[in-house]
Amino acid sequence: MIKYVYDALQDVRLRIRKQLNDELSKGKTKTLKDKAVLSDLELLRRTSRLLNQSQEKWSENNAALMHQLFCKFPLIKQAYMLAQDFKQWYQKENSKLHRITIEKKLFDWYERVEKSMIKEFKPVVRMIEKHEENIINFFSCNHTNAGAERMNGKIKRFLSNNYGFRDKDFGLYRLAGYFS
Repeated sequence: MIKYVYDALQDVRLRIRKQLNDELSKGKTKTLKDKAVLSDLELLRRTSRLLNQSQEKWSENNAALMHQLFCKFPLIKQAYMLAQDFKQWYQKENSKLHRITIEKKLFDWYERVEKSMIKEFKPVVRMIEKHEENIINFFSCNHTNAGAERMNGKIKRFLSNNYGFRDKDFGLYRLAGYFS
């Protein structure tokens, strides 16, 4: 889930980058405005991986770079804070909280996304709402279905590499031998 939230954050960055690319003049000669736009594009490029990290992991230089980015592009700061809030909510330590408290915090995050009007986060919210029950169960059980999903992926890859099977019993025998 966190990957989807960070992908939405990167989509915000890419949208801004596309807008800046559209502002560049089409000719070979560069104006002063073009140099400023190129500087902003370079700033966006240099900070792309830093957006996926929490503030505690930034060095002083990176923190200054991110401060510069957030000053120039407040929309990216808003998206970054939404991503960090969701990451904070999804921490394993929250499993000690009561289920109602966990749900309330998630609904508060939904409201912040709604108020932010960032269109890249809307599909993420829909997906989280769709799987909300399973996500909240993570806090009561402290594990996910990632192991089962990984096994399903391996089985699908095994079947596609072997072009399927004509004999079902033999296929199950080979599958059992492969995963034993």
